[in-house]
Amino acid sequence: MRELTDAEIKELKLIWDLISTGRADNLDDKARAIKFWNNISGTKFRKNTSCGACLGAVFSGMLKLYKKYYELT
Repeated sequence: MRELTDAEIKELKLIWDLISTGRADNLDDKARAIKFWNNISGTKFRKNTSCGACLGAVFSGMLKLYKKYYELT
């Protein structure tokens, strides 16, 4: 995984706050998270996917990034 830019790190925080419960409140939040993940990871998930494995990959990847950039380990 590549290093994120400062703008991407800020976007990560905004998106994580929308999906941190494991469920997006609406389709726009879900699409935003998927689009962000596709951009930084090189995946090509459809923005309207309901594939549990795909959405799980987005969530777990975002969680790892959030921990890397926002939590002290």
